Amino acid sequence: MAGGLRVRQRGRLVIVALGPTAGVAAGGLTNLLTATWNWWLFGGLVLITSLASAGTLIALPRGNPPDLAVSPAEDQPPASALRPPSGTRVFTGRSKELRRLATPVPEGDRPGPLLLVIAGMPGTGKTELAISAARALAARYPDGVFWLGLRTYAATESQVTSTAALRTLLNALNVPPDPNATSVSALSRTWKAATTGKKMLIILDDADTAEQIRPLLPAAQGAAILITTRHVLIGIDPDHSITLQPFTRSQAARLAGAILRRTGLNDPQAVAAIAAAFRIPLAIRQMSDLKAANPAHEISATPAGTISDETSAAFARSLAALAKPARLVLRRVAHYPGSLIMAPIAAVLADQQIDDAATLLATLYQRGLLVPDNRTGDGGYRMHDAVRAAALIESGKHDSVKHLAAADRRLFQYTNDTIDAAVLPIDSSASVTYMSTDEDACRVPPPRHDSDVAALRWLDRHHADLLAVTRRCLSARSPQAWRLVHNLEAYQRMRGFYTEIIELNGQALSLAQHANDLLGQAAMHQNLGLVDMRTSNYHAALARFQTSLELYTQAGNQAGQKVAHHELCNVHKWLGNFAQARAHATFCFEASSGDDLSERAFAHSSLGVLDRLEGSYTTAREHLTRAVELFERAGQRRGVGICHRQLGMLDQHLSRYHDAQAHLGKALFLFQELGDLMNQADTHHNLAVVHRGLGALATAHKHATTALALARQISHVQGQADAHSELAQLAQTAGDYTTAHIHLRHALDLHQRLQQAREAEQLNPSPPPERR
Repeated sequence: MAGGLRVRQRGRLVIVALGPTAGVAAGGLTNLLTATWNWWLFGGLVLITSLASAGTLIALPRGNPPDLAVSPAEDQPPASALRPPSGTRVFTGRSKELRRLATPVPEGDRPGPLLLVIAGMPGTGKTELAISAARALAARYPDGVFWLGLRTYAATESQVTSTAALRTLLNALNVPPDPNATSVSALSRTWKAATTGKKMLIILDDADTAEQIRPLLPAAQGAAILITTRHVLIGIDPDHSITLQPFTRSQAARLAGAILRRTGLNDPQAVAAIAAAFRIPLAIRQMSDLKAANPAHEISATPAGTISDETSAAFARSLAALAKPARLVLRRVAHYPGSLIMAPIAAVLADQQIDDAATLLATLYQRGLLVPDNRTGDGGYRMHDAVRAAALIESGKHDSVKHLAAADRRLFQYTNDTIDAAVLPIDSSASVTYMSTDEDACRVPPPRHDSDVAALRWLDRHHADLLAVTRRCLSARSPQAWRLVHNLEAYQRMRGFYTEIIELNGQALSLAQHANDLLGQAAMHQNLGLVDMRTSNYHAALARFQTSLELYTQAGNQAGQKVAHHELCNVHKWLGNFAQARAHATFCFEASSGDDLSERAFAHSSLGVLDRLEGSYTTAREHLTRAVELFERAGQRRGVGICHRQLGMLDQHLSRYHDAQAHLGKALFLFQELGDLMNQADTHHNLAVVHRGLGALATAHKHATTALALARQISHVQGQADAHSELAQLAQTAGDYTTAHIHLRHALDLHQRLQQAREAEQLNPSPPPERR
C-alpha cells in the first residue's frame, strides 16, 4: 500500500510476569529465611512462585525479541562476518615486517593481551600486512580470529562506534544481549568477561585514538590485538610497533613485476617505469593493474611529485583509461556509505542493470581501483579510503546535486526493501513498506532468503552497512527515514544494539514530528516503547503504546492500530491488568483478517493465554489448538512452539503430565532449532515441573539446572527465580533441606529485585512522550 503500514503478524517473544504475585512472594514471605524450616511457608512460596511462573506468558507481536543463539547447523554463524578479508593475490616487499609481527612474544608479566601496531601513511599497505599477519598468526589463536574495520576516516555516518563494535564482537561470541548493559563501559565489562581465558586474535583496522581501542581489549593474556593506524596512538603501549615506509625503488619493481607476471605480461620496461615514478604500494598496484589490462598503454616514468601526490596521480591515470560507464559507477559507489560494494548497490546508485553493474565493478577491480572482499559470501568489493577520496573529488566535477540526490533516494528505497525482505522471515510484524511512484523508483529487487535463520545471518553480515545508509538517510532529512529506522529496529533489538535503536528512533521521531507525519511518529513511539518493555520500564512503555495507538487512529491506519493494541495487551499482562489486556486482545481478535493466517493465529493465541491464566481451560485449549493449526499453515515455527508451550503449561496445571510432556517436548525442539534462549529456559523449567509430577526427579533436576543456566545467560530474572524455586522443591523432595534453603533464598532475592524495580518505576514514572 502506498505510504501505509503493512503488518503480517509474527511472534515476538516477551516474557510477561504476574507483577503483583512476585511482590507478594518477596514482601510476604521473608520470614522463610529463619533458622527453623517452616513447611507451610515453604509451600506458600512454591505456590506463589508457581503462580508467577504460570503468569509467565508469551506476548503477541513485537514485544521482547527472541534471544537468538547460533544454530549449530547454520553454515555461517555471526563470527563469520568478522573473518579477515582474503587480501590481494600478490604480497611482497613486507617480509621483514611480517616476520617481526609473527615472532612469538612470551606472556611474562604482561597484564593483558599482546598488542601489535602497524602504522603508516595511507596506501603503504597496512591492511594488506595485517591480513598476512592474521593468516600467519591464526594457528596460535584457536578461539578465533576476528576482523573489525573501524572506518575512522570514512564519512561520519559510516564510522563504527564503540558500542556498535562491542555489540558486534559479543554477537560473534554468541553472548546474548543484556538490555540493561548498553553503555560502552558496561559492554566492555561484558566483553572482557566473555574473553577471559580465550586465545583469540582481534584485528582493529583503521584506528585513530586510544579511546577507540581500550574498550575493545580482550581480557586474556593469551589473546592478541593487532591495530592498524595512520599515526602513533598516544596512550597505547604496544609489544611490537611497526611503521611502514614507502617502498624503495627495488621493492617497487618487485611488486610491479610480480603483478604483471601473474597476468602473463613480462615487460621490464614497464616495471622500471612504474618503479621510477611510484613508491606507495597502492599506487604501484594501480599502475601495474592498468598496464596488465592495457598492455599497449605507455607508463610514464615521470615521478608524481611528492610521495603524498602519488595516489592522486595514479588515480588520475587509471581514470583516464576508463570508459565513461565505468567512470560513472566509480563516482557513484564512492558515495556509498557502506563498506561492501556489491553489484546491486552499484546498479542502484548508477541506475543501471545488475549485470552491467557487475561487469563494470569487475573492470574497476582489474584497474586496481577496487579490492575483492568475499567475507560475507555474497561477493563484492571494498574501496580504499584514498581511492574513495579521489573519486569523490572527481564526482564533484561531474555529478550534479540533483543526480546525487536521486541516487540517494534510490539507495534509501533499495535499502528499505532489503531490510524488509530480511526482517520479514524473522518478524513479519516489523515490516513497513512503501511504493515509490516517482522517477527515482528502484528497479533492483532485494535479495531473498530461504529461512528465518538465513535471513538473520544475512543481517549479521550486513548490519554495519545498513546502519550507515540509515544514518545517511536521517542526515539527508529524508521523509522516508523513519521507515528504514522502523524496519531495522527489529533486528537491532534482537541483537542488542540498544544504543543505536534509541539514537536512530529519536532522530526519526523528531523528523516525523517536524513534518507532521502521523504514521512516522506512531511507528517511532512504538519502537521506543518496545525498548522500554525490554528494559522493564513498563509504565513508560504503556505511555508510548497509548500515544502510538492515538497517532495510528488519527492517521486512519488500521494495521498500525492492531499492532498498538497487541503491545498494549502485552504491557497490561506485564502489569497484571488482565481486564485491560483482554480488551486489547479482543479488539485484535475481532479485527483480524480472515486471509491473514498469522494474524488470526496470534489473536487466538493471545486469548488462549488469557483464558489459561484466568482459569477458563476449555476455551483456552480451543484457542491455542486453533492457533497451532494456523501457525503451521502459515509456516510460523516460533508461533507453533509458543502455543505448544502454552498447551503444555495448561496440561501441567491439570496434572495431565504425559500430554504436557508431549507439548513441551515439541516446543523445546522448535525453540532449539530457532536458537530462542528465553523460551528454551522457560520450557526447561516447565519440563522440570512435569517430570517431578511424573516422579522422574533426576530428569526434573536436569531440566531445572538447564533452565537456570540459560536464564542466567540472558539475564532473565524471572526465569532464574522460577528455576531456583523448582530446584528448592526438588531438593526438599529428596530431603536435602540445606540445598532447598539455599535455592529458596536465591528465589526470594530475585523476586525482591523484581518487586523493587517495579516499585521504583511506580514512584518515578517516566514523563509521557512528547507529541506534536
